[in-house]
Amino acid sequence: MCVSRCVALLFMSTAVYAFQAPVSSGPIVTRVHADLSTMTGVSVETGSKVFDPLGLAEWGDLEYLRASELANGRCAMLAFLGWCWPQFVGTFPGGPAQGVTDPIEAISKVPPAAWAQMLVAGGVFEAWKYNHAQGVESVFGEGQEVFFDPAGIYPKDQAGQEKMELAELKNGRMAMIAFAGLVTHHYMPDAVPLIGNLK
Repeated sequence: MCVSRCVALLFMSTAVYAFQAPVSSGPIVTRVHADLSTMTGVSVETGSKVFDPLGLAEWGDLEYLRASELANGRCAMLAFLGWCWPQFVGTFPGGPAQGVTDPIEAISKVPPAAWAQMLVAGGVFEAWKYNHAQGVESVFGEGQEVFFDPAGIYPKDQAGQEKMELAELKNGRMAMIAFAGLVTHHYMPDAVPLIGNLK
């Protein structure tokens, strides 16, 4: 039992690195912003100015920091949905975590083989993303401006692209705060107002 928990913990800790964007030395397919003040993210919530109170932009590559923020925001959006889904909709039939609505308890119910499959799937996706950033031709064709857009919803015009990028960034930031609130509430009930009896 202890060995399986250690293996699961190992897989979870390495999976965190799968969501970090690679630093590319090759050609970048996406648009490159050279200055923090020109990057997407300045809006009403930040007082219509650049929000960097800790001065992190001076200590790291801006493109890498933005890619990390987007990756963590996307993960947080999925994590928030995954946290709330079993409590409001229910669990899927079958499987080791059937009927378990507590997300923290459900982690220990998942067998190590399933964690290994998730780790491999995440690694394949990250390798695919890395190759796209390096300019390697994808199975979906070359010349795509964005890495993954199977539905083709990324706008073609500049104004539409900026609006969608800002919306994704705002939703990701809000999801990171919301997920942190759920975790806090799980371990310290009633610490976060308005959550109620959500585990």
